[in-house]
Amino acid sequence: MKKIIFCAVLLLSISVSYAQRFLSPQFDSVTIINDIQYGFNFNVNGDSTNLFLDLYQPFGDALKSRPVLVLAHGGSFVQGNKRSADMVKICKELARRGYVVASIQYRLGISLGGGKTLETVFREAVWRGTQDGRAAVRFLRKHIADGNAWKLNTDQFYTGGVSAGGVLGLQLACLDLPSELASIDLDTLALGGIEGNSGNAGYSWKVNGVINLCGALGNVNWMSNNTNISICNMHGDLDKTVPYKTDYFKFLSSPVSILQGGFSVDSAAKSFGINSRLYTFNGADHVPFVGSTAANIAYMDTTIKYVSTYLYRFVTGNIPASTHEISKKITVAKVYPNPSNGSINFANFAKGSPVQILDLNGKVVFSVNVLNPIEQVELHLPKGLYVIYGYDEQEATYLQKIVIE
Repeated sequence: MKKIIFCAVLLLSISVSYAQRFLSPQFDSVTIINDIQYGFNFNVNGDSTNLFLDLYQPFGDALKSRPVLVLAHGGSFVQGNKRSADMVKICKELARRGYVVASIQYRLGISLGGGKTLETVFREAVWRGTQDGRAAVRFLRKHIADGNAWKLNTDQFYTGGVSAGGVLGLQLACLDLPSELASIDLDTLALGGIEGNSGNAGYSWKVNGVINLCGALGNVNWMSNNTNISICNMHGDLDKTVPYKTDYFKFLSSPVSILQGGFSVDSAAKSFGINSRLYTFNGADHVPFVGSTAANIAYMDTTIKYVSTYLYRFVTGNIPASTHEISKKITVAKVYPNPSNGSINFANFAKGSPVQILDLNGKVVFSVNVLNPIEQVELHLPKGLYVIYGYDEQEATYLQKIVIE
């Protein structure tokens, strides 16, 4: 009997440890293998281009089968780097939670010559990036077949990224039928077709889900035949670069093409029966988690927590008792009135939690510890726009702009 109890306790502890590793940091450090070549192709100018990725792994991890994330940086498909500060932060934090994360460099650039429209050259750039993303997934699956030294789980592949990376991930997962390609008026066959010719032919590029951080899809109907994936969307509702709903993507103030952002993707996905969720950065512009201000850092913290919660559910099949959907938490706390003449109410913030007010330079200009369900305070601040930073009752980050009149 004692032996049976011991084994049950051991199995329970292993199960709990396994689950928590994907939800919160379990490793102090991360190993990074830089510049692994995953493919080859020709860039927009016709020059031969080797394609590289950086691989992030939890240091000292004994698990023999780890979920895989293939993530791409932002930059409107004309610039950006796999080692941008936001990508490094996201990749390290997810690796510390137990994932193997590949940050890919994909082909960049547009060619404005040859009489092509701005819309056409950007469609070509997005398609090149999509093909490279598929090649990266295939490369990692080929690695599994070749011995799997990185201990990857072939049944747990996710893709996506930041801004253009989110566009790349959504298109990788969803734009996969000849009829869909025909609808975008693009000679994709000349560019390599659905599979692309960036390398590792014969291996699958299919993924379990997409992490869309401020990205978009050209046509949400492309999701209709991919109802087996899941989608995690995070997007600012005041995004002036990539539309939160459906509008034109603009390049140097010029409208390029219609894109359907996080809100539209989430709404359509749910109508197709896809397991999708949306976190709205209320009052925020494009990629608010990029930067070094206190507000940027808070947005990044929220981003990592939300993505971790999303992945946890699908990787483990569990929902921790203490964790609820963060997308629902954001509505718990509130600040009113807004605009305010100086008297302000903080409602439903974490008891004893400090709530800070920052100016637009990220400087803390006011702080208060909330002790009551509704805390009223008098502000003596100059008129202007400020950012409120705190935590709601479920310990989700709360960020909101407020106007002092």
